[in-house]
Amino acid sequence: MTDIFIAVAIGVTIFWVIRKILIMLATPPPVIDPGEIIEVEHHYRCSVCGTELIVTAASVTETDPPKHCREEMTLTWHGGT
Repeated sequence: MTDIFIAVAIGVTIFWVIRKILIMLATPPPVIDPGEIIEVEHHYRCSVCGTELIVTAASVTETDPPKHCREEMTLTWHGGT
């Protein structure tokens, strides 16, 4: 009897975790207001591997630099507003 209870508990737990993951994957990202996007020209470089990135549009509310190799990229040049 205990084996059945353990099997049912494990099955319910697996079902619950898979359901939560599927709900998270099926939820669309939030809609971005075009008024919160500005045109910029920022050049970033990863200090770990040297990858370079040019950002041409940025959010007004999000000001953190992008991350690469789990580290924030360094701003090497910026133009525009």
